[in-house]
Amino acid sequence: MPIRLSRRWGVPGRDQNWLAVAVDFLIVVVGVFLGIQAANWNESRKARVEERRYYAQILDDLQKDQEALKGAQRRAANFDLAAEDTLLAMRTGLSPNVSPGRFAVEIHYAGFLYIPRSARRTYDELISTGNLGLLRDQAAKAAIADYYATFEELRQWDDLLRLQQDRYWGVTAGVLPRPVLKAAIRGREPDISAEEASEILARLRGRTGVDDILVSMAAHEERVRRDSENVADLGRKLIAKLKPLAAG
Repeated sequence: MPIRLSRRWGVPGRDQNWLAVAVDFLIVVVGVFLGIQAANWNESRKARVEERRYYAQILDDLQKDQEALKGAQRRAANFDLAAEDTLLAMRTGLSPNVSPGRFAVEIHYAGFLYIPRSARRTYDELISTGNLGLLRDQAAKAAIADYYATFEELRQWDDLLRLQQDRYWGVTAGVLPRPVLKAAIRGREPDISAEEASEILARLRGRTGVDDILVSMAAHEERVRRDSENVADLGRKLIAKLKPLAAG
């Protein structure tokens, strides 16, 4: 009799233990699930923060490019004007509207060609680290790639521009006295007399091919201006596209 009573009371106890085990197991499963979800949410949040940071950094790089491209256009215009004034002096003589020192400096800058460079640090970082996938907006990602590809395409002219510059400097070597060259490099106008300017002009006229190089230089300067304008316009459109993404 006592044994039968014990067994009778032992069954509910075992049922109650299994129920407790099931409840504990369910709590553990739910806890693990919620933990995984929380970890995933946290990782997703970090990824979104990184995404916005990259967009903001690209915007900063694009603003730097805008300044560089504006500078390229200004320099091309100034160098082009220097070439025009130099050509005019070679053909008609020294202009009374241009000081002797300014004339000498313009001879130096008439052969300059400025090649703008892209500030693509952030984009290169995205590629090298494999983080390009953080950028979820496919249209924005494609626009960024197109912008930098366009900028790089302009590099095809670099060797030609440098060659043209070297040709001019080679032909005009020795035309300008050392003090004039030093002043020009510093962006200063040297203090020379009209007689000295006339001597410089005579030496310049004696160099074969200078006028032809200066004429062809117009095409190179215009190419720099045109390409800078086109890339700057592309950059402004990209800035407008990325600003909302950087703000989140």
